[in-house]
Amino acid sequence: MQEKPITIANLAWRNIQRRPFRSCCLIIIIMLFSATLFGGSVLMKNLSLGISGMANRLGADILVVPYGYEKNLEVALLRGEPSSFYLKADLIDKIKDIKGITAVSPQLFIASLSAGCCTSKVQLIGFDQESDFVIKPWLQTQLSQPLIDNQVVVGSKITANVGEEIKFFNHPFKVAAKMDNTGMGFDTSVFMTIPTAQLLMKEANLIEGDTEHFANYVSSIFVKVDPDYQPKDIVNQIMPKYAIDYNIDFVMTKGLLSNISKWLTGFSTIVYSLSAIFWVLAIIVIFVIFSSSLNERKREISLLRILGASRSDLVKMLLRESLIISALGGIAGIVIAGVLIYAFSLLICQSIGLPCMNISITDGLIYALMVFMLTLIIGPLSSIYSALSLTKFDTYQTLREGE
Repeated sequence: MQEKPITIANLAWRNIQRRPFRSCCLIIIIMLFSATLFGGSVLMKNLSLGISGMANRLGADILVVPYGYEKNLEVALLRGEPSSFYLKADLIDKIKDIKGITAVSPQLFIASLSAGCCTSKVQLIGFDQESDFVIKPWLQTQLSQPLIDNQVVVGSKITANVGEEIKFFNHPFKVAAKMDNTGMGFDTSVFMTIPTAQLLMKEANLIEGDTEHFANYVSSIFVKVDPDYQPKDIVNQIMPKYAIDYNIDFVMTKGLLSNISKWLTGFSTIVYSLSAIFWVLAIIVIFVIFSSSLNERKREISLLRILGASRSDLVKMLLRESLIISALGGIAGIVIAGVLIYAFSLLICQSIGLPCMNISITDGLIYALMVFMLTLIIGPLSSIYSALSLTKFDTYQTLREGE
């Protein structure tokens, strides 16, 4: 069997294999850096896309809710956590003609029991098809005609498909359409007409007392404001007239998104700071390990010099070792972070409590390439001093010291 010729490339690879513990430690350090940087960057991009999508397509500038239920509405919108709360619907007629308001639309929230379509409870949302400007933008390509009784639209994360039947409170519904991915709580919600939602609540005994007049209640009122007017001015018109009688409060979507953006800025600072720490740590560890191995490798380098290897060849070999280690660590980190982000993206976003959307494959590959190129710098940068030092000693004197 013909042996492979000895080259700088296979010498570098053999040196890595000969010191498996040292090599694995270096690879793990670099893997942590690349995983943190890639995973953190992709997650922040997912969150940024979710926030942008929410801002562009939520449509409403003001959300009118019962007093004390502002947080319930926020988590229902952001995370789809089931909640039920009600206010008098006749408020709609009283505020829709206020100057500066261009559209008003109600929604009715029902916290469902666990259903076969889902692993946990889901938020059922009744919406008014005629006045709605929040749900329809996500359904333009899926729903060709208005919903009828016993038809529902499911969020993108609900496992049921169009044409299938799902049950809530033992009441069967046919899936008429599936929403686009919104990055919001809508992804784990189910939508139906308000009359259907009210009938479901009555049949399932979810309401008590004067059930005949329950049709006069909704959960929230979405208000769109003319661009020439400030939402706070509209609120100042509604509040003194109706806040006490209707026991209402307001959620300003601009303020909600502003708070989310501030949180995202703080989160990105933590991620990049952590990546910088791993970057510095990787460089220091590799530098220390290569520097500490100077004495043990002097004889090896001297023998290679006697066999004809030039100083530049030896520098290339040592730098190639560090480059291979960086490449292996970088690839491992990117793959591990990519798999985790893909598998647990929804869970991560729900635990964080913010809307998110998955980035495209193209963007993901661009991020991976950028992180990989950055990772490749770590090894050679931290080992260049050791590589140059190993070639600046007297070859024959080193061999005689080892006798």
